[in-house]
Amino acid sequence: MSIIARSCTVIKVGGSLMETAPEMLIHLQKHLESRSTPVPTVLVVPGGGVFADAVRDIHKDKGISDEAAHWMAILGMEQYAYYLADKSGISTTDDLEELVPGISILMPYRLLRKCDPLPYSWDVTSDCIAAWVASILEARMVKVTDVDGVLMNGKTVTVVGAAELQKMGESCVDRMLPELLIKDGRDCMVVNGKYPERVLAALEQKAVRGTLIKGNI
Repeated sequence: MSIIARSCTVIKVGGSLMETAPEMLIHLQKHLESRSTPVPTVLVVPGGGVFADAVRDIHKDKGISDEAAHWMAILGMEQYAYYLADKSGISTTDDLEELVPGISILMPYRLLRKCDPLPYSWDVTSDCIAAWVASILEARMVKVTDVDGVLMNGKTVTVVGAAELQKMGESCVDRMLPELLIKDGRDCMVVNGKYPERVLAALEQKAVRGTLIKGNI
């Protein structure tokens, strides 16, 4: 599958931002609509948040299979997508071929069911799904979370190679994300979504506080 959406950015919005993400998306939408230049295409990939956390608990306590947990967690992403859409008024989509300029929120279940591209593992969650979608769209990727970026030795770094991040193990991104970024040679900008102006700056490729994960180093 290969779809090219010009001037497209995939924004992964973490479930940790449940309280603030709708207002952040409204802020982005208003700004984009006020621009005199052509409106870019922005696709929001929702995290799993409390919905995926519930699946983790069931997976652990009830002994369901990794495959069942995988698809249940993706359905959890869809629940978060419905929440974001309801609170922000932004439309949802489950078809990458019908993206339009402006912001839309991805409903990922049907798309992933067709392709089944990723392993069934808790190392592979919404960050990896966002990277896979960005690869299909040949889009830029921004991860919006509740921290300022990647921490190394107690400090937020401005740039880190995906290969170096892969060696760290635990960080603010999915364990498998660095592998996908390396495979695709794709960068990922990590910013704190509690500051909508940072997300907007990342979207517009301006200097911003955060961490740029370089897929080619």
